[in-house]
Amino acid sequence: MKKITIAFSIFIFSQTLYSQTWFDIGLKGGYGPDFLANNNFYSDRYFSPKLSFGYMYGGKIGINFNEKHSVTIDVTSSSFDQSFNYSLINADSSRTQYKRNLGFNAINVLLMYRKTANVSYFEIGPQYSMLTQTRFSDNSALAKDADISSNLVTSYYAIAVGFGGFMAGTENFRVVLGFRFSYALNDIISSKGQQINFPSITKYDTYKTSNPLTAMMVMELNLDLGYFTKSKCKKKGMHFLLF
Repeated sequence: MKKITIAFSIFIFSQTLYSQTWFDIGLKGGYGPDFLANNNFYSDRYFSPKLSFGYMYGGKIGINFNEKHSVTIDVTSSSFDQSFNYSLINADSSRTQYKRNLGFNAINVLLMYRKTANVSYFEIGPQYSMLTQTRFSDNSALAKDADISSNLVTSYYAIAVGFGGFMAGTENFRVVLGFRFSYALNDIISSKGQQINFPSITKYDTYKTSNPLTAMMVMELNLDLGYFTKSKCKKKGMHFLLF
């Protein structure tokens, strides 16, 4: 993560030296499916994850080096939920199916490189997420809704990738619609949660990590603020001009 941040900083500095740079700010929101990726779940016939959905909203500041290359700093609030269906064997060998759900809210900080071509864009960058709230529910009489905060890590790193295009706007204002995918690089389950096989009810032969995966449709509202320009007078320097 530190190496990625340093690389981005070097890129920003080098681009600023040789090009006119302008800034923009924006609001964004998104909604889409999320999934707790775990290889053990795929082969477990008693415990199966179901498609669930989450949301995201927040703001950004963009540093545009030219018409094609920019870097954005996003700060967002998001929700993640994962539902499971699982079966318990009764005394008469029949099965009863139940539903379990775990979820959390997080504050996310992303440093994204964005390349624009005509009216479309592609972006990629690191994400750091800090959990702010957890939730859990289970409709089995043998289980109770509980505080699961100690079963999850307090933060995690992820990689985010997105693409989309400009829908409408003016010279200094743009409406952007796109898709953004993120995948956690580390296990969301804490060491305590691993000891009790959370969130599964099955003890597997080999432990597999649980990594949050999201795929959201995202809308942005972007407004250009101003740009840096070199002075043409004898006292040379950089000046910031508002649009």
